[in-house]
Amino acid sequence: MRVEAGPPWVRDVEVTLPYPVELEADEAVSIMPVAISGRLQRVLVDVGDKVESGALVALVDCREYTAQRTQAQTSISRWEAQVDEARSRLDRLLAMDEGKLVAPAEIDRAQAEARIAEAQLEDARAKLAEASQRQGYCSLRAPFDGYVVKRTLDPGAMVRPGGAPILKIAKTRQVRAVASIVERDAPKVPVGAEVDVALNAFPDQILRAQVTRVGRSLDEETRTLRVEIDLPNTEADYLPGMTGRAAIVIGKRPNAVLVPVTAVSILEESAYVYVVDESTGKPRAKRAEVELGVDLGDWLEVLSGIEADQQVIMVGRELVTEGTWLEVKEAVIRPRATQKEAPSTKEPRSNEIEEDTAPAAATDGSGDTDTDGAAAETAPPAESAGEGEADGEGIPAEEAVEEPPAEDKAAKKRGGKAKKAKKDKGAEGDGKAAKGDKGAKSSGSSGGDAKADASAKSPEKSN
Repeated sequence: MRVEAGPPWVRDVEVTLPYPVELEADEAVSIMPVAISGRLQRVLVDVGDKVESGALVALVDCREYTAQRTQAQTSISRWEAQVDEARSRLDRLLAMDEGKLVAPAEIDRAQAEARIAEAQLEDARAKLAEASQRQGYCSLRAPFDGYVVKRTLDPGAMVRPGGAPILKIAKTRQVRAVASIVERDAPKVPVGAEVDVALNAFPDQILRAQVTRVGRSLDEETRTLRVEIDLPNTEADYLPGMTGRAAIVIGKRPNAVLVPVTAVSILEESAYVYVVDESTGKPRAKRAEVELGVDLGDWLEVLSGIEADQQVIMVGRELVTEGTWLEVKEAVIRPRATQKEAPSTKEPRSNEIEEDTAPAAATDGSGDTDTDGAAAETAPPAESAGEGEADGEGIPAEEAVEEPPAEDKAAKKRGGKAKKAKKDKGAEGDGKAAKGDKGAKSSGSSGGDAKADASAKSPEKSN
C-alpha cells in the first residue's frame, strides 16, 4: 500500500486561545441636550466628519432662553437704578439724623427699601445667569477630537434630556478589540498576555498586542468575561464595529512533537498513529498508542507514544491496518511559520492522496487473473518532483506517456481473448470437417498415402 510518511515536526509552539473580537472606540459619546428641551435647529456635521475638541456640531432653538436673558438684563438695569436711589436717600437721612432732624421710623423705612432693591437686583442677576446658561446649552460642542460615527436626528426634531441622541462622536486614535471569554477559560487570561489579532478587513495583517484589561465579573446573561486589547490606530484604518479573531497566548511548549491531524485516529478515549516498522526487512504498518497535547488546528501535539525520529504515516493512514505491507514515500507536509515561528493552523494539506477504490486485479472471460490490468491500476502516478522525473521511472515528467485507464485496458484484453477463442473454435471445426473427408476417401487413397508417408520420412533418413 502506497503511503506518505515522515518524522514528527519538533518545534517551539505557543498555546493559544482563539476567540472572536469586535472593535470598539476608545471613547465614544452621544451628543444630546443636557438640561433643556426644544426643537433641533441645525446639525453642522455629518457621519464621517472629523471634529476637534470644542467645535460646534449642533444648535437647538433657543429663542425662549434668549428672551429670558434679555428680560433678566432689563430687570438688572432697573433694580440697579432703584438700589442706587435707595442708598442715596438712606445716606441723606443718616446725615440729617446727626442733627436729630429725622424721625427714627423714616430711617428704618429707607433702610428696608434699600435692602429690598438689593435683593431684587440679586434675583435679576441670578435669572440672567440661568438664562445665559440655558442659552449656552443650545450650542452643542464636541468634547474631544474624533469622528462622527452616527447621526440620528435631523433639523426640526424635538430634543430633550435623556431622549434620542443627535450625534455620536468617537475617539479612534486608539481602538479596543473586545473578546468574550467563556467561564472555563476565564482564569487562564491575565492582563499583559500576548495576543495576535487578525481583522477580517485586513486578512494579511497580524497585530501583536497585549491584553490591556480583564473584567472582574462575568456577564450575568452570557456568563462570559470581558477582555479588552488596545490597538493603536493613528491612521484611522481600524473602524469601530470591525470583527476578527484573537489568539491569546496562555503558554509556550518548547520542542513540541507535532503530527498532522491526518496521521491521528481517535477511538473513544484513546488515540493512535501508524508508524513504519522495518524490523522484518520490508516496511510494514505498526499501530502506536499516543497521548495528545495541544490542538493547533491542522496539527496535534504528541506527548508520548512515538519518538521524534520515527516514521509516522501522515497521508494514507486510513488505508492501512496493523501489519499492512507498505510502499513508503517521503511526506512533505510541514506547517507554515507565523510571527512567533509557531505552526499555522491554516496550512493546506495539498499532499494528501485519495483512497484507491479500483480493484486489485481484473479477470478475463476464462477466469485468469489479468495481472497487467492490476499493475496499471496500482501503479503510482508520476509527479513533478524537484528533479523533473516521473516517480519510479527515468522518464522526464513532460515526456511521460499517459497510460489508458485500467478498466479500458482490461476490457480490451478480454475482447482480444474472446476473439482468439472464437478463431480457435472455428479452426477446430475446420479440422473436424477435413478429418471426415479424409475418412471417406481412405479406401481409395491408400497408395497415395503410402507415398506421402515415404516422402515425409525421407528427409529423416537423409539426415
